[in-house]
Amino acid sequence: MEAIKNMPCLDMKDGRVVKGVNFVNLKDAGNPVENAGFYQSEGADALAMLDIAATLENRKTRLEWVRNVAAVISIPLTVGGGMHTAQR
Repeated sequence: MEAIKNMPCLDMKDGRVVKGVNFVNLKDAGNPVENAGFYQSEGADALAMLDIAATLENRKTRLEWVRNVAAVISIPLTVGGGMHTAQR
């Protein structure tokens, strides 16, 4: 049997991590850099970031948020929301 992998997702809006149900009644869940560091220290195998407002706002993912998170983790990072082409 293959090992189970743990990949938390940081749902992002306005530069903050948010939590809600079906992206409704969102509540602030903190700073994305702090959250990413916490998840890594707790043993996450990878991390996902989802810019939940990018498509609705007709814009690309805020790469500044991605770069800030990537700078503090060493686990794989997957990014989504507002992606139209491969970006680096």
